[in-house]
Amino acid sequence: MKKWENPKKILPVLGFLPTAVLAVCIAVSLGDYTAPVLSLDAAGSETGTQTGTLTTEKRKERKTAAVTTKAPAPAVTPVSESGTYRDGTYTGTGTGFSGPITVQVVIEGGKIKDITVVSSTDDSPYLQNASALLKQIVALQSTNVDTVSGATYSSVGLISAVRDALQKAGGSSASDSALPILAASESQNKTGENAPAVEAIAEPAAYRDGVYTGTGTGFGGQMTVQVTVSGGKITDIQVLSSKDDSPYLQNACALLQNIIASQSTNVDAVSGATYSSAGLIEAVRNALANAATGEVPAETTPVPTAKTEPPATTVPAVPQETGKFPYPDGVYTGSGEGYGGTTKIELTLKNGTIQKIHVVSNEDDEAFFKRAGTLISLVIQRQSTDVDAVSGATFSSEGILEAIQEALEAAKQAAQPATTTTTAVTTAPPETTITPVTGTTNTETTTEPVPAIYENGTYEGTADCYPDADEDFAEYVLSLKVQIENDQIVSISNVNGSGAEYDKLNDRYISRAADGTKKIAGTIAQILEKQQTDSIDAVSGATCSSDAIVRAVENALEQARKGA
Repeated sequence: MKKWENPKKILPVLGFLPTAVLAVCIAVSLGDYTAPVLSLDAAGSETGTQTGTLTTEKRKERKTAAVTTKAPAPAVTPVSESGTYRDGTYTGTGTGFSGPITVQVVIEGGKIKDITVVSSTDDSPYLQNASALLKQIVALQSTNVDTVSGATYSSVGLISAVRDALQKAGGSSASDSALPILAASESQNKTGENAPAVEAIAEPAAYRDGVYTGTGTGFGGQMTVQVTVSGGKITDIQVLSSKDDSPYLQNACALLQNIIASQSTNVDAVSGATYSSAGLIEAVRNALANAATGEVPAETTPVPTAKTEPPATTVPAVPQETGKFPYPDGVYTGSGEGYGGTTKIELTLKNGTIQKIHVVSNEDDEAFFKRAGTLISLVIQRQSTDVDAVSGATFSSEGILEAIQEALEAAKQAAQPATTTTTAVTTAPPETTITPVTGTTNTETTTEPVPAIYENGTYEGTADCYPDADEDFAEYVLSLKVQIENDQIVSISNVNGSGAEYDKLNDRYISRAADGTKKIAGTIAQILEKQQTDSIDAVSGATCSSDAIVRAVENALEQARKGA
């Protein structure tokens, strides 16, 4: 709404404007808002890949762009790919939301080994969310992957850039049809958005009385609700916390009364507040999962028919399995690899059922980990790790699920009977003595020693660590020590960062780059194994520090080189 500089000039005019005009203006301004697509699975969790959290300004900005341009979201056309490429490192460029995106693709053994974003002008949250598809491309060895909901333009730019790089690697994607086509999706309706859909689920027949809390994921992040059950019925639902914008949340809250009225969460999302609606439904479903009794209500309990039971002594009772995991009761630990590092959990098993999952520690950003943590209740509810990653926190979700699976594997091993290993003793055949034939001359072949390249000793190497395109840290100096013995790199130690603007928070990334993670070998281990600095993979989540370590080792080796 325009801000008038001199309100006095319009006072006479305002006296003739009916209230209805104001209502019409509000209706028009809200009428152009198109809700994002969201689908809930059977337990109410979002399906699909991660999406970013938009600020109010970003949401208004995208709404304005949609109203002004009416441009459809881009789509990527699948292509035929050979899956075999020339080994090497290739760069490619595509177009994202705000400009070019450049990626670096590493090919080893004819396969896609790694993909790194080199530069981009897209907003960091959207680019980060879209980058989840790079992991899928490596896993599938194909660029025919879905775009990330909420970051479509950045997704298309990344896919286009990867295809451009693969084109240079000599794959069949070198054809003109390889590049993505920015075209309207056939599933779009005339408003330019997909119709919102919240899937119905089979709900428990009865609930225990009490007050229960549950969490779900709305547009701005996690939201928490409190559900009151009295007389086996849902009597009240209160929103305890939410990060969604107030107007959208208030609109979505209308469905809470529908849930109470119908005694079911299978209700329609509120148009114009789809994400908030889906988050509320998910939160209510998670709360009711804790209240479910699994029993049939008394008024619908069928009358049992009379039948003759066999004598107890004739057929022995068959013990019923109490849970999905027939392992010993106890607390088992597991760890998984999240976005920022290792996630450790403790899982409590009783009667074959997961009773509790406690997060011992994690190294991910708090906001993303809390978002991902909502799937823990879903795992307990379903008694299965076959659940979708939480939208907007895919890597953190995968770390939690991996830790849970490792804990369950430990429980499974505990259920295995101890085995006795028998070691077979093999008698070595008698040594055979070869007597040289008389009269022959044994000619010894001597090989001249290869001249040493490096002087033995310990050398300090340094390199500047430059920030990436996001520029989320200040440039600093990384130093380390390299020990050389007999032309071999024996050790790399004392890896540190320093500088006038050095932030101690960088220690975490330096440690990750140097030592690696549970899944990824650190740069130090790779260099020691290969005895060279070529073809060293950067550690995900610490790319800049990984690159600086490699260059610092090269600096130390240059000093150790003979004649330097």
